[in-house]
Amino acid sequence: MDLGPRPDEEIDALPRPLRDLLEAELAAGNAVAEVGHGYPAPPVGCYVRLARPVTTRPRASGDGIVFCERTGSSHAGEFADAQRHFFVLEPPRPSPPEPDMDAIRAALEARQLAADAERQAEVEREIAAARERTSAREDRASGEVRSAPDQPDPVARFLASMVIDYERWREGTGYDLSSLAAATPTEREAIEALLVGHGVRDWRDVEALAALDTPRARSVLRETLAHGSAELAVAVLRHAGQLATDEQRTAVLVAALGSTTFYHGLTQTLLEVEEYHPPAVIDALLRGVLHRTCGEAIHFVAMLMFLHGRTREPFDWTERPYFLEFHTEDRQERERLFRDLCARIGVDPARFLTDPRG
Repeated sequence: MDLGPRPDEEIDALPRPLRDLLEAELAAGNAVAEVGHGYPAPPVGCYVRLARPVTTRPRASGDGIVFCERTGSSHAGEFADAQRHFFVLEPPRPSPPEPDMDAIRAALEARQLAADAERQAEVEREIAAARERTSAREDRASGEVRSAPDQPDPVARFLASMVIDYERWREGTGYDLSSLAAATPTEREAIEALLVGHGVRDWRDVEALAALDTPRARSVLRETLAHGSAELAVAVLRHAGQLATDEQRTAVLVAALGSTTFYHGLTQTLLEVEEYHPPAVIDALLRGVLHRTCGEAIHFVAMLMFLHGRTREPFDWTERPYFLEFHTEDRQERERLFRDLCARIGVDPARFLTDPRG
């Protein structure tokens, strides 16, 4: 039996079950690639790494062998003795092929184009229906000044702007509010009906309803403020803040600081907090430093430093190295940093470190 260039005494040290496995593999055409004493074997043992995966026994524990599946870069399966001092190791599996980013981008683009086309068809149907409703009301609105005949009517322009493709989403483009200023009362009624029927789905709907500022639009916004998601409620504060009482505003911001994320309302929440931060909001920021994700905690720290007069702006880049220290998921380290922050801004950390809501 050819064991290759490895010294026989290294192989002889293997417990009998592992020695039998090795001999069976060599007889089946496998080969020894390496014998060593490092990971995963402790100094008192050794490992034998094979050139190919094991084929002569199930990849499972039994018969005096403990099997563990691994996916690391050094080896795949581990066949060990009960004390895990000696190992027969399989070679690492080949790395999976790199993802075809061109194919991924093409698939995403195709899905987006299909979604845009579907939404465009929906909007065209809504435009046709809105025009029919507008036409039916023209007799009652005969004294209204119509838009120029060579221009799309305001209802059509507004509906076309409601098609939010990837470009408009990325740039944060809202609906065409200029069409509201150009619309007749009858056309504004049609746009209001479209918005209410469409439902409040994101900040664009909130912004448009706030721009309409009709009794029905205000009613929808008050309902969103009371029962909508935290992200939508913050949008109401931004675009129609006069509809909220101080109690509502505080409750919305506290809820948003505990649940919203970047790209889903947290940036807007922090902009509101910059202007309005009663004690309950400050407490929510402090809890967030302890319990929210690393990225969120960093921005909460920056805001707290600003609100307590320790920095000149809501995210002072001169203090960025300090803020980045909070980028840790280690609970003890986060608490240590929290105590340091509290010392800097003059807050007692004990109440938050024992807060059951954490």
